[in-house]
Amino acid sequence: MSANDEKVRLKIRLTEEEKVKLEHNAVLCGLTQSEYFRQLCLDKRPRPKQPPEFWELLDAIYDCHSKLEQLAVYSPEAAEECSRLENLVLFLQEVS
Repeated sequence: MSANDEKVRLKIRLTEEEKVKLEHNAVLCGLTQSEYFRQLCLDKRPRPKQPPEFWELLDAIYDCHSKLEQLAVYSPEAAEECSRLENLVLFLQEVS
């Protein structure tokens, strides 16, 4: 670690409400409070970690999409539903 990489301790004062919010947000993102605050200082917006149910849902959507693609040969409506599922996946990826 070079002299420029040295970390310094910073003390801040927060209200109890702000402290609780910092703790809560850091846990949601799977980060320590220090790392959460550090990312905010670097103009990054830490995102919450998705629960396992989110990934299970995404897998189920991919499975449905795959089966609908196979049916699209027989039914144009299935192709339309594939397109809707693709849009849903894009939306979920944006909010995750």
